[in-house]
Amino acid sequence: MNIFQVFLESGFVAQIIMIILVFSSISSWAIFFKKLHDLKSIRRMNQNFFTSYQIIKNSEEIEKQLYLLDKSSYGKILKSGLEEFKTLKTSSNPKKVELADNIKLAMERTKISEIENLENSLPVLGTIVATAPFLGLLGTVWGIMEAFLEIRARGSAHITVVAPGISDALITTVYGLLVAIPALVFNNSLRSRIIKLDSELDKFISEAFANLKKKLVESEEK
Repeated sequence: MNIFQVFLESGFVAQIIMIILVFSSISSWAIFFKKLHDLKSIRRMNQNFFTSYQIIKNSEEIEKQLYLLDKSSYGKILKSGLEEFKTLKTSSNPKKVELADNIKLAMERTKISEIENLENSLPVLGTIVATAPFLGLLGTVWGIMEAFLEIRARGSAHITVVAPGISDALITTVYGLLVAIPALVFNNSLRSRIIKLDSELDKFISEAFANLKKKLVESEEK
């Protein structure tokens, strides 16, 4: 008996539950591969930027490279920091050094925006993880209920009477678990990669902020 036979021989409610679970499964696989591709692309662009950043420490020279590396998360963060740095540097405010934290805040805002873009669609994946087992459980309860209703209606507990309901109960449970388990692995894998990137960006912001603040102080002392 193949999966299509099982579907066709199931009850109407079990079929509805299985259709929802199949669409949930397709969505979770699509989200996983899309996000995996996005993360790999971002990581490659970040590595390209970071290589240039390690070679060119002068902020003006780095800025010239940003138009080429504008798709990099590091590049976008540093660009926002440099824009705030230039605003403060050209400002006539005598307390502009005390406002240097604005540079860090600008970079952190950009980082939050980058992380939010990466986390887009993950709530859908989380919802699939949470609801798939319950949909399977609903099918289980519904199938068992149908089996008992058949026993009451026919006055017999013969295997041919209860088998359809029990079959629906088991197959929807299997479908629910087959959807929930991979979705859980995908969700945890993607979130751990994003958390790691978030930590790396925090480290970069601290380093870039220290350099820009130092340059701001030096410009004031001249």
